Amino acid sequence: MTLFRRGARRASLRAGRRGLSIRFDSPAIGRMVDVEIDGRKLWSTPVPEAAGRAAHVSWPTVLHTHLHGTGTIVLRDQRNGLALAEGRYSWPAKPGAVGLAELVAAGQVIDKWGKLTDAPSDALHRRLMLSMREVLDDLVGLGYTAAITGGTLLGAIREGRILAHDDDIDLLVYLGEAAPPDVSIASYELERVIRARGHEVLRHSDAHLQVMFDDETSPSPTSSAVHVDLFLGFHDRGVYNQPIAVRGAFAPASLLPLGEVTLEGVSVPSVADGDAWLELCYGTGWRTPDPSFRFRTPSSTRRRFENWFGVYDLNRDFWERHTTLGRSRHWHGDVERLLAATKPGDRVIDLGCGDGELAEMLARAGREVIAVDYTRAALARASAREGLVVQRLNLADRRAVLEFIADELAVGGSRHVLLSNVLHTLTREARANTFLLLRALLDGGSVALASFSVNASFVYDHDRPDTWHLPLKWLREEASAFGIECAVEAHQVRGTAAGPRMVATTRLYSTKVAASVAREEAR
Repeated sequence: MTLFRRGARRASLRAGRRGLSIRFDSPAIGRMVDVEIDGRKLWSTPVPEAAGRAAHVSWPTVLHTHLHGTGTIVLRDQRNGLALAEGRYSWPAKPGAVGLAELVAAGQVIDKWGKLTDAPSDALHRRLMLSMREVLDDLVGLGYTAAITGGTLLGAIREGRILAHDDDIDLLVYLGEAAPPDVSIASYELERVIRARGHEVLRHSDAHLQVMFDDETSPSPTSSAVHVDLFLGFHDRGVYNQPIAVRGAFAPASLLPLGEVTLEGVSVPSVADGDAWLELCYGTGWRTPDPSFRFRTPSSTRRRFENWFGVYDLNRDFWERHTTLGRSRHWHGDVERLLAATKPGDRVIDLGCGDGELAEMLARAGREVIAVDYTRAALARASAREGLVVQRLNLADRRAVLEFIADELAVGGSRHVLLSNVLHTLTREARANTFLLLRALLDGGSVALASFSVNASFVYDHDRPDTWHLPLKWLREEASAFGIECAVEAHQVRGTAAGPRMVATTRLYSTKVAASVAREEAR
């Protein structure tokens, strides 16, 4: 513990596994601080008032798996840059682990959504401007009504530049008067035509797409790609809707015809009344910078948009980081079991392949392997391995699952499926789509092998899907609704990124196929 004297006040800071404890010897006024690790800012947070007792600042969820190594911590007042408290952190180092020191050395910060990303910089903002211009030109060339929106519009109107902490560009694609189902249909058309222009597109919902731009000049194992968010806006029975968070009174005349504002010295399209839009989004105080501001979507708005347009990209950032940092645990016994039940030349789909190690083992044993995942990091790692066909599939997106099914059926023949360390990490909706896929693709010659954690983790964290679990009772109930049965082949304790877990290894069968086989055998 280190004491830091500031005038007549002393502040002590202690770093523990749960967070930072700060104790003042006299009442301290709550304020926003920057948390510096080894001299570099990692995140900003409000410090609550403390009156002769310790104020507690929890570690951001995204840092829970990075609490390794030794170094210094400084809490610095955002208003004047003064250090309020200093201390040290010290935890055992783990071989190959990325600790706090490695994160800040790689230029990582925690953004407004609680995700690790590249620290904003002039170079990053130049990349953002180039990416924005490319996407805007494509949208206008395709006949869409497009303008800057969100934090990008806020920065343009309030400061004439990208906000210092921003690491993306927000664009509005306005559809006019439209019903929610028509918006969903329009989003898939938009995705198709943007992809046709050579862009990589990730789907967050039926009203939110993300266009990705990699930086090939400075690859980093912890860096993230620049992206441009496309939000589909529309009027529905007099109400303006712009997922993911904006809903309310905003007349078409306030939106069209588009005007222009200046961003980083460049004229860019904007809604007609940018001030009114910013008030609708951020409230009446949007003109005054507020370091403590946290965007909170009203629950009614969130439920409305999620029910209309779905949520398809949940937890992807976690799995991107999980794979990039080498936290994947490979259960080789699953491969051995599947190899024993199949023969060379058989087609195997590895659903949730991660970095592709298990898929590569199958390919080396002569199987024709389709390695499937939905994270960019996993697909990049798997693509670097030999003998694999790599394909992106988001199991939360039923439309994408149906397209995958159609493509597989067009190939013909039997195929086998591996779900190693996957099912318990999916939401119930994504598991339903998985069972739909299995029902469509499994035949009498298929083997579908799944292994998953059935007991709760000692370090359960809702924001860490690797700590989730799936009891066999839940699996049987959910799978049976899709005509899928399961037979348990083994129980064993296995090491996972969330500690030792009880893992069930099961065979999954189509009820219809199983009944047909039984009838044939009875003859």
